[in-house]
Amino acid sequence: MADVRCVDGSVLQVQPAPVVDRDGVAYEVTLRLLRDGEPFGEVGERCGYFLASTAARLRAARSLSAQAFAQGSIEVGLRAWARDEGREVDTTWAALQRYLPRDRELFAFRSRDPDDLTAVGELQVLLEVHKRWVAGRDGAVGRWDLRPVADLRAWGSAGLGVRAVLTSDELAGFLDTLVADFAAVGALYGPGEDASPLSRPVG
Repeated sequence: MADVRCVDGSVLQVQPAPVVDRDGVAYEVTLRLLRDGEPFGEVGERCGYFLASTAARLRAARSLSAQAFAQGSIEVGLRAWARDEGREVDTTWAALQRYLPRDRELFAFRSRDPDDLTAVGELQVLLEVHKRWVAGRDGAVGRWDLRPVADLRAWGSAGLGVRAVLTSDELAGFLDTLVADFAAVGALYGPGEDASPLSRPVG
């Protein structure tokens, strides 16, 4: 089961629930959210196809991030920070820029359709760059410490919200586990960015 450790110390688990056609064959999934093993909420929108595509795009972005960094197709501040400090920076977010709206929301799922699961919930991931000023020592100039992260937020049916901060590596692992869980309940998606269901079409 896909899970993440939240900043409050709790564990958020995401469990796919199959959506089946009239022959009982899974063709999509919705998501059940659990917090420390207890029901937390349900995200009713059928989102397996989109998440499988997002996982594929993230894998592609991670493989291209070094090339993007070398070519300079990354935020100027991150380029300068990495060069000046002699440190590597996770450039995956830069490679994902073309997929993001202006609010940098990678995805957001909510219960909103009439035939969704009966409970409510929300699951959202924003791509952000956390900034922290580090003062200089012994006369050295201070600098900004920049950390690209995925900010995962979830809200449950009781109105309680939890939050987890993930690296691109952690987000990729979370999504890959989730897609594997989709297959385990019978909802299969094709490889690549344009993932498409391989199970029987809706009848």
